[in-house]
Amino acid sequence: MTHNPPITATDPRTGLSAPLPSIDSKPLPLAEKSAPLPYPVHALGELLGDAAKALAYHVQTPLGMAGQSVLAVTSLAVQGHVNVKKGNVGTSPTSLFCLTVAASGERKSTLDGRTVAPVYEYQSERRAEHEAAIADYRADLEAHKLRYDSIVTSYKGRGKNPKPLSYDDQEALAAELAELEHNRPTPPPRPHILMEEPTAEGIYRHLKEGLPIAGLFSDEGGAFFSGHGMTDESKGRTITALSQLWDGKPITRTRAGAEESGVLAGRRLAAHLMLQPVIADRVLADPLMKGQGFLARFLVCSDRSLIGSRFLVNRPIDESAANDPAVKRFWDRIGEIIRQPLPLNEAGELEPDTLEITGAAYQAWATVHDAVEEQLSPAGELAEVQAFAAKAADNVARIAAILSYIETRANPTPEHINRAAELMQYYLRTMIQRTQEAEQSTAEHDAATVAEWMRQNGGELRADDFNRLPAAYRKAKKARALLGLLVDYGHALVTATGPNNKPRAWKLRETPDNV
Repeated sequence: MTHNPPITATDPRTGLSAPLPSIDSKPLPLAEKSAPLPYPVHALGELLGDAAKALAYHVQTPLGMAGQSVLAVTSLAVQGHVNVKKGNVGTSPTSLFCLTVAASGERKSTLDGRTVAPVYEYQSERRAEHEAAIADYRADLEAHKLRYDSIVTSYKGRGKNPKPLSYDDQEALAAELAELEHNRPTPPPRPHILMEEPTAEGIYRHLKEGLPIAGLFSDEGGAFFSGHGMTDESKGRTITALSQLWDGKPITRTRAGAEESGVLAGRRLAAHLMLQPVIADRVLADPLMKGQGFLARFLVCSDRSLIGSRFLVNRPIDESAANDPAVKRFWDRIGEIIRQPLPLNEAGELEPDTLEITGAAYQAWATVHDAVEEQLSPAGELAEVQAFAAKAADNVARIAAILSYIETRANPTPEHINRAAELMQYYLRTMIQRTQEAEQSTAEHDAATVAEWMRQNGGELRADDFNRLPAAYRKAKKARALLGLLVDYGHALVTATGPNNKPRAWKLRETPDNV
């Protein structure tokens, strides 16, 4: 049997070489993820909660994922009709941004198809109407062109040599053309309100040419985060546009052509993106998305997987979501609201009604606000998700308004505030958990990259050679942190130290995986 020679290191105090202490040949496994928190589905109330439980049962998908889907679709339907006023603190849209972390095989597509069914049906109706409306528009536009030509001809005459116009005729012609232009036919709005992987420019055009409400919904959210809108060149513009829409602010597009520039006010957008865990880890650790506060606007759900336990034996063969009373009640209510005429001004901008948080409801909301605020300090429990937690009270108000509108069409009550706060507590704790795991996973991924580089370059690295590492890891602080992680997990050893016992050289351990 062949034995590997012992690894030796130089003692910086004596200069003598000595074998390192014997160690376990297996590196420590990567840290395990914490168990997902239970989703408080009861806080959604009877209508939404029962629908979530029924959908989770029929699709055989995690309950939290179903609850998240139901809440997101309800926000999409409600957002165009009401804002929420928080006493004298300010007024917010009722748009929610939701993000669900679920592995491949958790039936994200099936759940999305069931939950969003009323919106898909509405879009189908609009597509059928749109074909007839487009035909009418084209006819009206052709008639408009004929009227234009007729007016010009009446002043200038026909033929190759039109008569010169007097100043009075020019003024009269300009007035008639201006009046005609004022009545120029406009194309009917696009039939779709859902989009999956837009760019900033696509979002602007979608909201300009379609209804003033939209939904960024995708059961494969990775396509959005890796799509054209999230390239290095476009990412900043896309997340800025989405963040402004969450805030209820106008979005602006500036281009060289006059027809391509403008400002869109009175628009709303809700979002629900489903991501696989590995993609979610990268997204939640993305410096730009975190730094610009984009991720802080998302409510994150991560539930226990059901894969391996979704058996069909003993389940009635004729049952389905379409026949479930709880699901049908939910579909009917969403279908009713999504078809309800939107409150628009003459410019086609939304002017939603306002639900007010007042009286005892405001006191309940202020208590939630202050409890969160107290934990935002550097020593507080919410310090590591400070940006997200800073928006928690606003999200509580939005959720409470959505619940009150879908249930009573009246102002939120203290009960609505308390239920929204319970949901928000879940989102706060989940965001802390997922952020910690995302940062750890990113560090482990980077450490593996450094280990692979060492493996391809002799298996050793000295501090003087950090500038030979891939560009992202050349800074001493970054390199030392990743090397320290490799040492902690047993993938590498410190073979030399400098002043103050600071490591100066590292060597990959020889294990069955790399010898």
